[in-house]
Amino acid sequence: MIGGAVWLFPQYLVEISFCLSYNGFVQEEFFMPTNEINKNFDYANEIWKIADYLRDIIKRSEYNRIVLPFALLRRLECALEPTRDAVVKAVEAHEADWGREHDNYCQFSKKAFYNVTSFRLNNLGAIDTLEALVDYINGFSPNARDILLRFKMEETCKILQEHDMLYEVCRRFSTFDLSPENVSDREMSNIYEHLIERFGEEIAEDAEDFMTPRDIVRLAVGMIFANDDELMNSDTGILRTIYDPTMGTGGFITDALDLLDEWHKDKVMVAPAVVVPYGQECEQESWAMGKANLLLRNIGDAQRDKYDSIKDMSSHIMYGDTLSDDKFPENTFNYILSNPPYGKKWEKQRPAVEDEAKLGFRGRFGAGLPSIDDGSMLFLQHVVSKFAPIEKGGGKAGIVLSGSPLFTGDAGSGPSNVRRWLFAKDYIDCIVKLPSEIFFRTGISTYLWVLTNNKSEGRKGMVQLIDASDMKTPLRKPQGNKRYYISTEKQIDWIVKTYVDGHDHGNSVLVPYEDFMFRKVTTQQPLHMAIIVDEAKMHDFFALKAIGNLSDDNKVVLKAALLRNTNTEMPYNWAETFAKEIRKNMVKPEASAAQLSKAIIDTFGVKDPKYDVVLDNKGNIVADPDLKDFENVPWDMPFKDYMDKEVLPYAPETWIDESVLDKGPLHDGKVGVVGTNISFNKYFYRYEESRKPELIAEEILDLENGLESFMEEFLK
Repeated sequence: MIGGAVWLFPQYLVEISFCLSYNGFVQEEFFMPTNEINKNFDYANEIWKIADYLRDIIKRSEYNRIVLPFALLRRLECALEPTRDAVVKAVEAHEADWGREHDNYCQFSKKAFYNVTSFRLNNLGAIDTLEALVDYINGFSPNARDILLRFKMEETCKILQEHDMLYEVCRRFSTFDLSPENVSDREMSNIYEHLIERFGEEIAEDAEDFMTPRDIVRLAVGMIFANDDELMNSDTGILRTIYDPTMGTGGFITDALDLLDEWHKDKVMVAPAVVVPYGQECEQESWAMGKANLLLRNIGDAQRDKYDSIKDMSSHIMYGDTLSDDKFPENTFNYILSNPPYGKKWEKQRPAVEDEAKLGFRGRFGAGLPSIDDGSMLFLQHVVSKFAPIEKGGGKAGIVLSGSPLFTGDAGSGPSNVRRWLFAKDYIDCIVKLPSEIFFRTGISTYLWVLTNNKSEGRKGMVQLIDASDMKTPLRKPQGNKRYYISTEKQIDWIVKTYVDGHDHGNSVLVPYEDFMFRKVTTQQPLHMAIIVDEAKMHDFFALKAIGNLSDDNKVVLKAALLRNTNTEMPYNWAETFAKEIRKNMVKPEASAAQLSKAIIDTFGVKDPKYDVVLDNKGNIVADPDLKDFENVPWDMPFKDYMDKEVLPYAPETWIDESVLDKGPLHDGKVGVVGTNISFNKYFYRYEESRKPELIAEEILDLENGLESFMEEFLK
């Protein structure tokens, strides 16, 4: 029970979806990469062998021009095979009226795309293979052809043709059964991603950007679908949208659709929902593969009528950079899933991002801009800007980020202001700390943020933190940096149930968002100073710019007057009086009284608590700039209480500088700059007792003795 609202964990999440096997594989293998699953054929390895076969012709750094486009072409070819002859006959019958490109051909292909030729990879011919291959590719419908053209494979194929290798490459790829019935969308994505991983450094500096393991995908999908009563219980079926602004090869979207298909199949949902996918990707090969995966799917109910079976689910998958060129400026979405690149600079997008930031909250980046070294918080703002309004079902997002968005940036900085804005809008619902070493290309700690604009009454104003860092199962064989996965039955089940139930226990807390806010106040202490003219410092005094610009005669006058006051303790204000008087004895003095006074104070001023507090001309206390400091005062703590407890016992003359006020896009004009910082250690820190010194000493002695024995043996 949370705030009077009961959160029930839906049966469909615990008892069905998280206990399912996948395509017949046992659940312990559920989230393992493709080549961890007990398959008889290793597609990724066999495809790679074709590239190795060409190593004397194609550079290793250009293997992607072979393995990716040909694998995709074969995938499309296998999908069309059952209806190929019907399409060819339709072209013969209707080309005069429809031409070679018309949506009507989809009625015959039973897919959202088609190919009007009779070519296949195994019948292109050994003589004019390149010409036939070009005709074959041009025979695809525009939506499929555009995908293939992104790979720019024609130049590579010309090289293969020149070496009489193109025909053999086509023949070898034609032996793979990559039909959707034999290889699922997720398995195909895994094949692509393992190929990319294998030569990641050669084809992309940031290849890990789109490598989201399936266990993380399924966890995120489960979190955003969790407790969606309307989705599960509508008796007529509802229309929803799902969006991934950094879609890579499309794993998030396809897995979300797979999960819904499983619920449909097992009759967990009252009526099937229609979920329309949207996505954007800036890396060409990834975009092409992700779009192809969705091109092979269909929107439809359980019966899959003819009209729904030929809808193109890839029609809203766009190519371009999300930060600088949002392809959906007017769209909002019900579900959003994203794994943005970690720590990636956004300097290329900087002009466009800064222009949009000037729009304030009329644009996507009104809350603030992060450091140029990491665009994660730009993606956070972008995701929130895409939430569907409440009257259209609201929006919910799962976004995987590194640790930096939790705490980076001082009070008043861009990142801190972004967190403050998210709190003010009450968008942050839950943050899950994931285990380390669960990604293929990085071992850093990662976090799953769950955001929504449609919280239940019991969770409004609250943020849940879940420490799931121990929820991991070792892989039998590590995959790059991935040494663990999050298993289905126990671990993902526990995380999602903990989220939905709102459990507050040792690994989960539900706290007001104000717990993560504070005011950074500026503190000052009085200046205690006297002026003591020291002849030894005279050289430093005349080296100052303002004094060095004086004429020689004026320097003589100034020096003589100062020496008359050596080793005498003068009050702070003496410097100002002295400066005004000495100028009267100078000829056209080149320095003002203020410049002379400052030079005297900077050189001969001596600080010591035994001297009187310095006052200005109005009787106000002068602050010592060297003792200026800052204090982070908890949000709900009065300044006086904080000062009495944390500051005044150690520095009793300290006061808060009330001239330093809150700033930023959400400023409230009050004393102190509002800051934000989300710390998991505050709630989940586990003290580990230090080892006893005597045990450490014994180990050191043992090592020394062992080394001594080794050296004696070595020198014999």
